[in-house]
Amino acid sequence: MRVDLYIARRLRLTDSHGNRTRTSIRIATVGVVLSIVIMLITMAITSGFKHEIINKLIGFDSELTVEAQAFDVISPQPFVEDADEVMAIVSEVFPDAVVEESIKVPAMLKTDDDFSAVVLSAYGGQGNAGFIAGNIIEGAVPDAGENPNAVIISAEVAGRLGLSVGDKINTCFFASEKMRIRNFEVVAIYDSGFGEYDRVVAYAPLATLRKVAGVPDGCVQAVAVNGLPAEHITQAQETLQDALRDAYYARTLAQYLEVGSVVQSGAVYFNWLSLLDTNVVVILVLMTAISAFTLIASLIILILERVNMIGTLKMLGATNATIRRIFILLDLKVLVKGLVTGNLLALALIFIQQYTRVLPLDPESYYIAFVPVRITLLQVVALNVGAIVVATAIMVLPSMIISRLKPAAILRYE
Repeated sequence: MRVDLYIARRLRLTDSHGNRTRTSIRIATVGVVLSIVIMLITMAITSGFKHEIINKLIGFDSELTVEAQAFDVISPQPFVEDADEVMAIVSEVFPDAVVEESIKVPAMLKTDDDFSAVVLSAYGGQGNAGFIAGNIIEGAVPDAGENPNAVIISAEVAGRLGLSVGDKINTCFFASEKMRIRNFEVVAIYDSGFGEYDRVVAYAPLATLRKVAGVPDGCVQAVAVNGLPAEHITQAQETLQDALRDAYYARTLAQYLEVGSVVQSGAVYFNWLSLLDTNVVVILVLMTAISAFTLIASLIILILERVNMIGTLKMLGATNATIRRIFILLDLKVLVKGLVTGNLLALALIFIQQYTRVLPLDPESYYIAFVPVRITLLQVVALNVGAIVVATAIMVLPSMIISRLKPAAILRYE
């Protein structure tokens, strides 16, 4: 066994009588504990918040959307022809993705006293079925084809129009040159907490919206692609766009198709979420600085408390590098003790919040009714490994004070 490792293992972080831990060591340990707790909780809240918001955005809109190219802003959006061929190409590029028809039709819900403009989106697909069902607060989502005149509206729209489940509502469509009116029945009310979307998004059966929009057989308004990793949406968009472009130039497809993404349609929210990463970096740097300061202070104190031992080791032929490693390893005991305690405390708080949601949020401001938390094993391991590496590197410089201590002077030190 190496001498420095053996001596470091034998030394204790106690006072001269071995009865209790010195105040400086306790302060350093508490500093590490608080730093790791704050860093882990910050990472968990940031990851959870981004995960929840992105899931809401994807729930209202598809990760990728394939549409026909519109030549100008005045002409209506053309339909996607050869829908089966397009879906086959998308499925070939992304075998594990959910590929299905998507349609959205602007409409106006009108009562005797008020009205509300909405965008009717098709329900019943695999991409948003779980999202819709998970946000229903009244009523239930009917099976596809069970009620062609069913409509699902948000709690905000229902409150504004004074509607409840079972009420009839006149709906005016603007999907063609002529306005169409249809009598719908409110079968369910949802509340996602995402006010900007809740105010305008409603759901109706796919077959009904196809008839209203006048989508020809064999065509679709758009193709929705879901089930892709959220962090790879932009890259997937470029990959699919290249595949569809190649198919168009190879004359496999009769029209040029454009691929949009939720990152583009929800750019305001994604830019907002990207700012959270900056906040996380600032917090990590500040907490690292605090931990480093306390560890450096504890290392210097450990050195000054054991100057006689340093002199003895130098007289026995130990090099400055060996003695520095002894004290770095000794200070790493403080770090490891703080990391273990901090990890246990932070993970306990994270799991309590994850399963009980005891800390609420104002959904009007944060779009979520509770503080979301999400942490992975990789994040925990990376943070702890990074803390050990940074702390070891930082402690090298103050440990060099040992090289300035002369054996003759040390042995006379009282």
